[in-house]
Amino acid sequence: MPYIWKEWLEQVRSKGLWFGLAMLMLTSLFLVAEARSFPSDLGFEVFLLSLFDMNLYLIPLFAMFLASFSMFQEKELKTKMILLTKKESALSFIWRKSLAIQFSLLAAFIGAYLILAFFMIGFLSFHLVSFIHFLITLIVFLFIFNQIGIFLGTVSRTKMQLISLNILTWFFVVFLIDLVFLYVLPAITFDNLRFFSWLYFLAPMHTLRLYLEVHLGLLSMSHMSRLMEQFIFMDAWIFLLINAIVWPVLFFFASVFIERRGDRND
Repeated sequence: MPYIWKEWLEQVRSKGLWFGLAMLMLTSLFLVAEARSFPSDLGFEVFLLSLFDMNLYLIPLFAMFLASFSMFQEKELKTKMILLTKKESALSFIWRKSLAIQFSLLAAFIGAYLILAFFMIGFLSFHLVSFIHFLITLIVFLFIFNQIGIFLGTVSRTKMQLISLNILTWFFVVFLIDLVFLYVLPAITFDNLRFFSWLYFLAPMHTLRLYLEVHLGLLSMSHMSRLMEQFIFMDAWIFLLINAIVWPVLFFFASVFIERRGDRND
């Protein structure tokens, strides 16, 4: 609990959190204004999908920067060294710090979108179930990239290195992965499609978009071709669950490993 309270106070006092939330709210309000002209039957669902597409560019960057700088600050202010020498192991420190960052950033971003929901109710044909599915994708998205940010903050030794790693990771996730998939696409056949599907849906942005399209009623999973059945061979929520577990756990233990190796070198 002290970690969570300390993290919450630090995030609230920082300009980065408010700048990120302000950017998200401003761009979201523009989308709300545009969505007023959408058809009433699926207009709200199309708006949520557009909102998610916008989040693909903004949320990874904001989440990684906020989480990584929070982690880096513990080293810069020497509070991490005090905690590790007194009572904390590397595993305990990363675990408590991860919980604090996840809770603080998830609460802040979810709170912002709950406020945005009042504008959706006022100007759009609001559907609660669709909005809940959108929040699920938002939570998983933040959960993954917060943990990546914690890893980057653990790895970095200087602020310049931290900024560079954040930008390079953001570029890799948002742009380079899709370029790689487009490059290898001509080599995909029906025989190796299942392997390609695993690689494709282990990218969070692909899985979360599939989950949202299916549960918003914008993509039907019935009457698919054999090719599509081979490609989407599991329910969208299972792909989402795999991403929500694999990536945070992987980067959590990678952070612990880096932290322990750093202690041995020191």
